Amino acid sequence: MSRIQRLMAPVVAVLIALLASVALAPAASASTHPIDITSYKVSDQVITSGYSCRKITISMNTKKQKDFKESWIDVDITRGRDLVDWASSTNGKTLSRPQICPWLDGLGKYTVGPADVDAGYTKRDTWGTYTDYRYYTDHTKKSFYVRAKSKASLSSSRKGRTVTLSAKATSLNLDWDEYRAYNPASAKLQVKSGKTWKTVKRVKLSKGKATVKVTSSAKKQYRFTYPKTATRTGATSGTVKR
Repeated sequence: MSRIQRLMAPVVAVLIALLASVALAPAASASTHPIDITSYKVSDQVITSGYSCRKITISMNTKKQKDFKESWIDVDITRGRDLVDWASSTNGKTLSRPQICPWLDGLGKYTVGPADVDAGYTKRDTWGTYTDYRYYTDHTKKSFYVRAKSKASLSSSRKGRTVTLSAKATSLNLDWDEYRAYNPASAKLQVKSGKTWKTVKRVKLSKGKATVKVTSSAKKQYRFTYPKTATRTGATSGTVKR
């Protein structure tokens, strides 16, 4: 062995050992889900016109891992088992505005989610650092309701100590695009006592109407009210004094 070879031998040995350690080093642990959707925010919708569609706003909160790079997200908007539309995001922050058409898709409960996620993350291995991708389903969900607008009215008359209260309820009919008679459950006629409203009687409407007679020598304030359902808004009439 020459003098140069004897001098270079230790250096070569060190380089060989270094390369071997790099080759055998395990790759850095990568995120299973580089980005997770933690919640959605969406408002209930009130429909006031039958043959119309509307864009709705949905906000999304996410949690990103340290190795997150980029993402493409498509969020399903469904009613029952039917896909209505979807909202998309290319920055992991904001969603496009999906469209609903209640006259076609129906009233009631809608669901945001699940979402298909294509997420890029930083991957490091023996060949260097680059962006790799994960494909998965995020199962976060949020419900909202689409309800037809409903209305309530109350008229009154007095004869002696007898007060006659006539209640009326209507709700938007999407098929005809007009307000038609509505028979809501749990409808109430109420009287004002001090600062609060107390129920005089629970009423059952027929063809959207109900009449109740009460006895009172003094003038009092009355109103007619009923609660919302999954498909109809609630409503409260104006106050009548009789």
